[in-house]
Amino acid sequence: MSQSRFFQLSLFFPFVLWCLALLFFSFLYRAGADFILDNLANAYRVFVPYLIFSAIVWKIIKDKPYNLLILAALIVPLAWGVFFTLFYVVATLITQHMVERWYILLIMGFWACLVAYVFEIIPLLILTIFKDDFKSAPSQLRRHAGTAS
Repeated sequence: MSQSRFFQLSLFFPFVLWCLALLFFSFLYRAGADFILDNLANAYRVFVPYLIFSAIVWKIIKDKPYNLLILAALIVPLAWGVFFTLFYVVATLITQHMVERWYILLIMGFWACLVAYVFEIIPLLILTIFKDDFKSAPSQLRRHAGTAS
């Protein structure tokens, strides 16, 4: 698996963790299918924009070298906070014909960034620790092949 492929797959980590937590708490509280369906229905506010954002990031970081992946790991959570806040503004304008106060939007953006950084730490640590165990991006392989001959 290449470094960029691992970074791309790590974008699913928050979604997978949320699904596991939902199943865990539904078993813990002996909640039925209604609990799970209700949480799935309410999650569209976060996961619809997250899936759109992840698809964009997936495309951007495809076959990027390690240094750019580390830079992306630092920038992507900030971009997610801005993207999520803007998506929320548009969604509330469409559904409720109003916009939250600016300080509420700033708080939402802050928490979206903070949570994104928390979720990004684990894949970033794995990528950093096992950097040599992953294959390099194809562009790096071509560059190294050119210098070897």
